[in-house]
Amino acid sequence: MNSNPVRKFITRTFLKGLSVVIPIAVAIYVIIWLANGAEQVVRKFLAAVLPEKYYLPGLGLVVFATVIFFAGLLMYPWITRTFLGKFDSFLRKIPFLGTVYSPVKDLMNLFGGSDMAKKLGQPVMIRIPNTNMETLGFITKKDSEGLPEGFLPEDHIVVYVQWSSQVGGYCFIVPRDHVRPVNITVEEGMRWAITAGLSAPKD
Repeated sequence: MNSNPVRKFITRTFLKGLSVVIPIAVAIYVIIWLANGAEQVVRKFLAAVLPEKYYLPGLGLVVFATVIFFAGLLMYPWITRTFLGKFDSFLRKIPFLGTVYSPVKDLMNLFGGSDMAKKLGQPVMIRIPNTNMETLGFITKKDSEGLPEGFLPEDHIVVYVQWSSQVGGYCFIVPRDHVRPVNITVEEGMRWAITAGLSAPKD
């Protein structure tokens, strides 16, 4: 009996098993790591106001989750949103702190909002000059409204290109005739970009 097909079957099955187990294990590990981090950070604050005998394991995580939940609730009333908006503007103007706070806040707003498709806009393929290559991007500005004078040349648009590393990306100003629309949703495009093309958009 030829053992080669058997060996191939075992190897293929093992690799398929890894493709199922590893993502789940990594996701669980990240969740546990974040939970432990939140627990330790909040515990230090609770220790200053709460007697040690009243502290129970997991209380820090519960407090952390509760604070996040109520912070989300605060975004609904108009007055609260107005106050937080002014506070956000204040933080952005603080030297050094604002340079760190602003991009992180904008990135979280981009991917945390339900209107991500409106914020990113139409997925397009950008033609890379002097090559036969293209890359996927998302139109963020079609005109110069709200931009400094001369920032966006005529017949140019602003296109965001997501890194496959999932952290950050490039913002390009390109001629309109250097892009072509792609008939996919923003979510499909982001999944394609973040997975480096391994997750193909569905028809």
